[in-house]
Amino acid sequence: MTPSALSLPLPTPELVMFDLDYTLLRPSDQFEAPGYVRTGARFGLRLDAGRWAQAERAAYAAARERRESTGLIHDDGLLPVIAHAIIEGLGGGSSDAVRRPPPRSSAPGRGPRTSASMTTRCRVWTSCAAPECAWRCSRTRSATGLEEIVAHFALDEYMDAAVSSAETGAVKPAPRMFSALLGLLGVAPAAAVMIGDSVEDDVEGAVASGCGAILLDRSGRAAGAPLPRIESLAELPAALSL
Repeated sequence: MTPSALSLPLPTPELVMFDLDYTLLRPSDQFEAPGYVRTGARFGLRLDAGRWAQAERAAYAAARERRESTGLIHDDGLLPVIAHAIIEGLGGGSSDAVRRPPPRSSAPGRGPRTSASMTTRCRVWTSCAAPECAWRCSRTRSATGLEEIVAHFALDEYMDAAVSSAETGAVKPAPRMFSALLGLLGVAPAAAVMIGDSVEDDVEGAVASGCGAILLDRSGRAAGAPLPRIESLAELPAALSL
């Protein structure tokens, strides 16, 4: 089965799997050009928001290169790689420049900061409206701190289970991420549908594991692509024949 073999609406599944980052939860603009510019200024970096498209492409390329070298494993080193690529793409300079300490006036009493600390310190999220699910639902996350995030956003009542790459040792699109969750809940792949914002990780990973999948494409970038897609979680009930 390939993504192009499916069209909406899909049959109502037994299990709906949700990606967390950028799917159930959306970041504030801290993870977009304005946020990087503001945070960069605190660290003495003059970043150019007009280069955001270039920075995004650099980040995707850097993440792909990192994944090719590490394989589909849980990788705590991926975040700084992405951060460096974005900051350099926004005109932050070389890795040495990105790593330099911020001016004392902007961070009194603090030592050097890397771009990784820049990014993790401003990881601010805004919650999408949690889906009012009549079906069994779950979600996957490629990071640690899962329990804290679930508790903070009061997602417990909507979820039957959660799986993180820290627990499985693998990241999507690795089959282990999907099989671990399916096995935990005792659901056959054909009875599950994955909802996520990444074609490669969420859609293609799920389909390769025998599940259905829908791309959440809020920006409309994948309009016309031969795969099931929605532009808002509000469209999900109809997309799943509910």
